[in-house]
Amino acid sequence: MRNFFHLLIIVAIVFTNIVAKAQDFSQLVNKAWENNQELKSKNFQLQSAAQSLNEAKALYGPEVKFGVQYSLASGGRSISFPAGDLLNPVYSTLNQITQTNAFPQISNVNEQFLPNNFYDARFRVTQPIFYPDLAINKKLKSEIVEQKSLEIKAFKRLISKEIMQAYIQYKSAGQAIEIFQSADTLLNEAKRSTQSMIRNGVALPTSMSRLENQTAELLSQKTEAMANHNNAEKLLRFLLGINENEPLPMVSNLPQMPTNSHEQTGQREELLQIRQAMKMQSLAVEQEGNYYIPKIGVQLDAGSQDFDFQWQPYVLLGLNVDMNIYDSKRHQYRKQAAKANIMATEAQLTHTENQLSLQQKVSEENLKAAIIQANVFEARIKATKKLYDEVFIKYKEGSAGYIELIDAQTQYTQIRIQHLLANNNAWMKWAEYVYVAAIYPIQQ
Repeated sequence: MRNFFHLLIIVAIVFTNIVAKAQDFSQLVNKAWENNQELKSKNFQLQSAAQSLNEAKALYGPEVKFGVQYSLASGGRSISFPAGDLLNPVYSTLNQITQTNAFPQISNVNEQFLPNNFYDARFRVTQPIFYPDLAINKKLKSEIVEQKSLEIKAFKRLISKEIMQAYIQYKSAGQAIEIFQSADTLLNEAKRSTQSMIRNGVALPTSMSRLENQTAELLSQKTEAMANHNNAEKLLRFLLGINENEPLPMVSNLPQMPTNSHEQTGQREELLQIRQAMKMQSLAVEQEGNYYIPKIGVQLDAGSQDFDFQWQPYVLLGLNVDMNIYDSKRHQYRKQAAKANIMATEAQLTHTENQLSLQQKVSEENLKAAIIQANVFEARIKATKKLYDEVFIKYKEGSAGYIELIDAQTQYTQIRIQHLLANNNAWMKWAEYVYVAAIYPIQQ
């Protein structure tokens, strides 16, 4: 019971500096953020969304266009006006009265509807005065920018977890190599003593064969550990986006035990994204609510139009009013569908909140258990090392056999490997908790 409370005290102590410990990885995490190509793609998507927002704001301003229309025509419909038939008798009478030819005879007029050799060149200025859809579009673009920003933060948090776990695996693999090298040193020392004992007739040559077999087995384990270390390094370099020639950034003063805390847990970006989606869906409801509100704008044309490229300037100002009257309730159906989407998203939000809360609690309990399991090895390692030293002394004195020595050495190596695995497991649980509790600070 006393040892149990001692372990609880250890857990309580190491569960107090999680933010500081997580920030020990800031150099690695920042390097990964800087070089990750998928993250760069998401940043470009954010820039695109920001430009779309600027475009939505610009829709409030005037738009100016210049257009020219020129037409040549022949045939087609025409209108006949009997100007000669109507005026020529009158003109004849006037000429007789005045005894002059002041009033010449004119021909009937046949005017085509299609203008021939006619141009119309104008500047057209359009200015929205009251367009509710523009305000909704601006809000939507703004919410999309925020959504993209949250996507980037969520992806950065995932990268931070992957980097931490990859580095932990890399360091653990290196420590495993050191353990096997230390075990190899112990075996070499035992082999030197055995050779001396064989020369002095104290030990049989078969004891040397057994030690050689143990050395071969240890070499196999060390080779596997080196392969794991190389693979872990390749994964770490891939996540960091650096090549084989560039040195790996190291975490300085890495603590011996992962830490955790009940303090300063953050909010997962996944929840914020769902809330953001609800805001965007509410804009659809607002848009359908503006169905009967009129849209008002003005249009100004300034230019010239005439036949044969003559100059005839003109100005035309118009007021546009567009108002919906009836659409067989289509906008009402769209509004009800948008409200149903919001309710579905609310249910999804509640489910996700409960799911992430459970995930955080489970992760915290797993971390506590992993820390306790890792700490119990300390006393066992000391006891096993003491046992090996005593057996080795007795072996050199001839009072213990080589089987006892190999067994003691194997126990000592295995307990150190088990401790390393338990410590590595605790670190991995720590990195997982840092992720699920949203503790690592994410910068935009």
